[in-house]
This record gives sequence, C-alpha cells and structure tokens, in this order.
Amino acid sequence: MIQKQGLCQIGDFDVETGVRELVNRGDRVFLLPSGIKDKRAFFEGIRKSLPLDPPIVSDRSWDALSDSLSGGLYDVDASSIAIIWPGSAEMAKAQLEDFEIAMSVLSDLTESLADAKFTVGNVKQVVVVLA
Repeated sequence: MIQKQGLCQIGDFDVETGVRELVNRGDRVFLLPSGIKDKRAFFEGIRKSLPLDPPIVSDRSWDALSDSLSGGLYDVDASSIAIIWPGSAEMAKAQLEDFEIAMSVLSDLTESLADAKFTVGNVKQVVVVLA
C-alpha cells in the first residue's frame, strides 16, 4: 500500500500496478517521464507532466518551479494527488546536488498543500512516489 502523503521511495515499484492502485483509491495521478538525469530534464519533465500556475519557461529557478507547482496543483480538482517519478535514482546518481534540491521542492510541496492555512481550506494530500 502506498502512503497518502509525503515522499515515498519504492525501489521495485511497478508503474502500471501502482497507477491502478492510486487511481482506485481516488488519487489524481501525474507520471513524470523516465530518464530524468539532470536539472534541465527535471524541469522539462515537470512542464510536460504537471499543471503549472504560473507557467515556467526556463530551468533557472527552483523557487519559481516550487511556486508554479504549488499554484498548478492547488487548482487540481482532487483532494488526493500522486506524482510518480520512475527512475528517480538516475538523477541521484548523475547529479546528486540537483536531485537533493528537487527532493526538497517536492517535499515542501507535499507539506504546503496539506496546510489548511496555506491553502485556505483547499487542502491536498500529495504523495510523491520515487520509483
């Protein structure tokens, strides 16, 4: 069983089975592309896979990415959201510093969207599955 909130690392995660489990429990599921190995690819994967508000066009600012993700997911019409990142270990091996920043952005996202004060009552449970 996949937890409902926070970062969740599952080494032997089967994407198809996991997506089915998450959808069946009512999560809105977003799937990042595999093969993300650096900051540029991470930003591009986020842009292609997740709602962003405001949109971001560059990969220069982690803060801008964080704000954009929060705004985009805040507007999703679901109270439970899952983000699946297959092959996340590839970035950890190739670019550890950027991977750690990406983890911080995603972790902060799960916490801020669960905060009733921050979301003005539009709370979201967000789980990020690192597969």
